[in-house]
Amino acid sequence: MMKLAAGLTVSGIIGFILLEALKMLMVPITIWVMGLLALALRILLVVLGLGAAVGVGVFFIRRSMKAREA
Repeated sequence: MMKLAAGLTVSGIIGFILLEALKMLMVPITIWVMGLLALALRILLVVLGLGAAVGVGVFFIRRSMKAREA
């Protein structure tokens, strides 16, 4: 009886409605956040890859320039 009475109070009804609204919103929000994280990871990997490629290129250019001077 107490559970039924508590469920019928205004705060119980509002809490239930908010919980159901959050259940509906959590799936798209979670997907959106995961998409942002995947995009950030992809950008980070591309930047690291480009940085490594430039670093290796600079290393070999300097090495070849030193070899020409010697």
